[in-house]
Amino acid sequence: MQNLIILYNPYYQKDVIQQHLKLLIKNEKVAFGKVKSKLKNQEHGFQKQLELIYKDVDEKNYLQLFLTDYSSIYVAKVTKVSNEDYSNLAPTYYREKNLEVETWFIIKDLRELVHNNFQETRDNILANLTAKNFGNHTYAVYGNNYVYPLLVDMKHEIDYFEYDDENFRYYPDMFKSERFLRIKQNLIEYSFGSKYIHYFHPDSLTNIISAQMELQEHKEDLTYDFSSVVIKYSKTIEQEIYSFSKILFKYILEKNPSFENISYSVQGCEYTLSDIFYNKPNFGTYKYLLKNTEICDFIIKHFEKYISYFIQKKFIYYINSVKELRNKIVHEKAATIDEANKLRNKVLGVSEESILVELIKMKLNLIKLNIK
Repeated sequence: MQNLIILYNPYYQKDVIQQHLKLLIKNEKVAFGKVKSKLKNQEHGFQKQLELIYKDVDEKNYLQLFLTDYSSIYVAKVTKVSNEDYSNLAPTYYREKNLEVETWFIIKDLRELVHNNFQETRDNILANLTAKNFGNHTYAVYGNNYVYPLLVDMKHEIDYFEYDDENFRYYPDMFKSERFLRIKQNLIEYSFGSKYIHYFHPDSLTNIISAQMELQEHKEDLTYDFSSVVIKYSKTIEQEIYSFSKILFKYILEKNPSFENISYSVQGCEYTLSDIFYNKPNFGTYKYLLKNTEICDFIIKHFEKYISYFIQKKFIYYINSVKELRNKIVHEKAATIDEANKLRNKVLGVSEESILVELIKMKLNLIKLNIK
């Protein structure tokens, strides 16, 4: 996947992102224009390289475009790049201010990564980027001679638009209420840390915040059914377990392709291990596969002890504890606030380690192994 970054200038328009978001919501696509700088006459030394990349961009081979003013940073899913005039898909300020656009990027989705926090933008997003044509050094906020759009790689590769549901989009959730943003910031500061938050599955943070809001709103109501809160928390863990499992089995299959014929069944349907990347299994499937003698032997032989212990002990424990509570609520009775809080504590890491953070940490360890 190709990644670019553009440093946009609020001088041209104060509400740049908001203007584009309005059209994206209305039309399901919007054109973002790279405005020719009036301050620099420097030519882009890597234009031919960019043009080759642009030719290959389409719906399936999309490009990730980071947009930042250093205070905030966003990432856009770009499905077309053109030098032709696409101002009809763009906010009117381009035409009203006679801005000279070099290149148009057609955006189909947009995510806010950091809102109005320079330090977090610099230390957690930009620090993960390397300038591809500048010695592959970490992106430098100060003292650089970059010409934009700038080709960047990620130290830890993140596909910010990896959907389980092809109809899912991020942009409708941008610029949530102050309450939503406040809860999000509290979760970052006191539960997950900014180091790990951007590795969560796309739906995880939204589900957690929604559950938090519902829990706070009804915590004094002793008759309230907290089943939906339990389901939101359990769905979050379920997504992160699946994300971790895909990385794990990808590594295993790359090292031993013969394992792809190991079979399992879900609700009467037969699958092989290679199907797990496209068909999300149930909790029982993970336990079944990890008990397989060949897979067990592989894990013991190829992973360090702490990774092996996590997979064979802690990972299974997480699955069992969440499955037990979720099934009890879904199939038996309304959930109490105590039951909701029990699962909340496991997710957020209240008086115990956070299941999510542990899964993310171990997933990053596996990603490093895949890179080597």
